[in-house]
Amino acid sequence: MNTAESPQQLAEAQETVRLLQEELAETNRGLVTLMMEMEQRVDERTSELCAAHAELKKTNSDLMQLTVELDDRVVQRAAELEAANETLTQTRIAALNLMEDAIVARNETAQINVQLEQRVHDRTAQLEAANKEIESFSYSVSHDLRAPLRHVQGYVDMLGREAGGQLSDKGRRYMKTIADASREMGVLIDDLLAFSRMGRADMIETRVNLDSLVQATLRDLEPATRERNIVWKTPPLPAVQADPAMLKLALTNLLSNAVKFTGPRDPAQIEIGCGGMEGERVIVFVRDNGVGFDPQYAHKLFGVFQRLHRADEFEGTGIGLANVRRMIARQGGRVWAEGALDRGATFYFTLKPSASTNPAN
Repeated sequence: MNTAESPQQLAEAQETVRLLQEELAETNRGLVTLMMEMEQRVDERTSELCAAHAELKKTNSDLMQLTVELDDRVVQRAAELEAANETLTQTRIAALNLMEDAIVARNETAQINVQLEQRVHDRTAQLEAANKEIESFSYSVSHDLRAPLRHVQGYVDMLGREAGGQLSDKGRRYMKTIADASREMGVLIDDLLAFSRMGRADMIETRVNLDSLVQATLRDLEPATRERNIVWKTPPLPAVQADPAMLKLALTNLLSNAVKFTGPRDPAQIEIGCGGMEGERVIVFVRDNGVGFDPQYAHKLFGVFQRLHRADEFEGTGIGLANVRRMIARQGGRVWAEGALDRGATFYFTLKPSASTNPAN
């Protein structure tokens, strides 16, 4: 190496290094600026999604309230039509009796009978049309509310894939909150539609072996209770007259609630038993040693969307117990509850005993 050129080459190399360092520093400043702009855009998009979610939630609340009101109106109209049909049936019977007593008059009475038949047919058609209208409305609610939910969930997923690694902890919390709220709203829509359909479902009353039904319900709950330490107490229960599907759904709601609200207990203790008779009806109860509730709010337990615990403590939509009340009421029974804070709860409901059941048992 030429020693005369070494200092010059060294100086050139140092200059090159300095230029590269300046270029690298400029590149780093550009990257920092780009990341700040990206995070700002993510925050802005998240805020837009939160605002859209809030508006969607309000719209959902309004539609759900409308569903409840429309369901009540249909039930009321159905009762009016049933009463009118009963009146028409009685009128028809009276007309038939009159026709038998006055055979010499077959033309006028026959015309009356035809008119009555037509009126019965018309009223029946109105009732069927009302039922179809509420079914159509339920389908529309299900479809129209789920579509924006799918959009929200889809955009959240896309945002997570596109910029998930660049989001701040706050941005990721925003995304999780939106996703969780969307899923919760989907469950709420399903529960509301189930509540609406319950008022119109056909009933098939038959003899039901409560012992077998309780055991079948407990088997269905095994996936949710397998990891729990639960002591089940299931003494012999009487047979009852009820709709098996509705009664099983009511038991599922009550036992699921008991499992949920005994979550902090180890062991949890849940009992399904018979509490004697109320008039001519059997009293059945579900008792647990869970967190209980403030008894001054017991009247709110069976209302739609009524919750006595915060959503971050125990999940749920506030419709399950309202469904229980409706199912038991449709079978002529009633539901009530007793409890105290941190001292468990007991839910009672009454059913018609089977003709072969000895009330003393």
